[in-house]
Amino acid sequence: MAPEVRVLNHNGAVQTTFQANHQNFHGGVHVAVGDMDSDGATELVTGPGAGTTPTVRVFELDGTLIRSFLAYGEGFRGGVNVAVYDLDRDGTAEIITGPGLGGGPEVRVFRADGTRLAAFFAFDPTFRGGVNVAAGRFGTNRQPLIAAASGYGGAHVRLFTPAGKYAGVNLRPFGQVRHGVVVAELPVNTHRSKLVAIPERSAAAKVEIYNLDSPTKPERSFHGVPKRYEAGARLAISDVDLDGEHEIVVGTGPGSAPRVRIFNTGGRLEKDVAAFRSNFRGGLAVAAGPGMVVVGPGAVDLDGRPDLYKYIQIDLSRQTLKYFQNGRLLNTHQVSTGKWDTPTPIGTFAIKNHIANAYSKRYDLYMEWWMAFSPDGSYGIHALPYWKTKNGGKRYEGQGHLGTPVSHGCIRQTLAEAKRLYAWAENGTPVIVKK
Repeated sequence: MAPEVRVLNHNGAVQTTFQANHQNFHGGVHVAVGDMDSDGATELVTGPGAGTTPTVRVFELDGTLIRSFLAYGEGFRGGVNVAVYDLDRDGTAEIITGPGLGGGPEVRVFRADGTRLAAFFAFDPTFRGGVNVAAGRFGTNRQPLIAAASGYGGAHVRLFTPAGKYAGVNLRPFGQVRHGVVVAELPVNTHRSKLVAIPERSAAAKVEIYNLDSPTKPERSFHGVPKRYEAGARLAISDVDLDGEHEIVVGTGPGSAPRVRIFNTGGRLEKDVAAFRSNFRGGLAVAAGPGMVVVGPGAVDLDGRPDLYKYIQIDLSRQTLKYFQNGRLLNTHQVSTGKWDTPTPIGTFAIKNHIANAYSKRYDLYMEWWMAFSPDGSYGIHALPYWKTKNGGKRYEGQGHLGTPVSHGCIRQTLAEAKRLYAWAENGTPVIVKK
């Protein structure tokens, strides 16, 4: 789906639509709203989803492009999460960015014209799960703070000053999980606000509201989408219906119908409206401002499961191996699985280890780029096995048998495909073997 941004009123009626990126880009969009030029009017800020340059764009509400700038290096293609807040209280909002999947966890702060004001690592520099960002007072702080929430690989929230100094709050909503988290500010009064969290993916979208004066557990929680959906969600907060009270806006995640669900702060559902065509399953990006909700497609129409960041799927009947990332099919290639009397086990497993050149004493075979996936470690995914010859060379077994079940139960691939998969799949990556 093209990156079409829609501005809705509080009843869900479309007020404005425009393209946030070029028409042929299908990687989705991230959205935020705020007064970017201190004129009292609301502007829109977008960051791209994965697959294109990390360009942040600022638009008028009618879709007129005001300016654009690169938030990260031009070669980064993981997407840009965006938030907007007046961090220095001068009447003009700043733009806060966090990289999408694959980027280091560097949060950056910009003026609306693209001038960079700050940059800092919110988590360990080796973390590559992406960073979702928000800003607000968060608790009883007089100064605004930036909330950095880890993407896939954890559900960890840390607060920082606008200059990037750690502010001493380290929160883990939803416990020790790997599904990522999205956060937003819920203002209580001019000097106090709460933090609201929702899972980014891979868990039922349960909204949790935290009082950061005592953040050990949520003071209230409710399901943002029906329990049967387990692909997470997106989150925004504002006085959407202009009644003087803030509402919590939830955009459904990948794999479910594209719905915007509006709740009061007690968790009562007030509105449930369609954002795009009902068969779109890429998930939604949402933002909210006084009297409005802004939505954008969260991703392309997906090829695979949206609840798993990475996974490998082996089809025994077709003798194929597919691997997926973020719901997208990355590659398909031919393999050779177990023959009838030494079958490959069927079920859902996970990569247990990586051995660059494993040896089987039982069969006197070497197996390059070995990754065990069965619980006992005896079955693995690897390159075509080989024997060592007397002159120090290698004699590969079954080079003409890919596409035919001839192995002792392992998954055989070409050397090139095995090396590529070995580098891509971390320990813990799900492996699904089906008939």
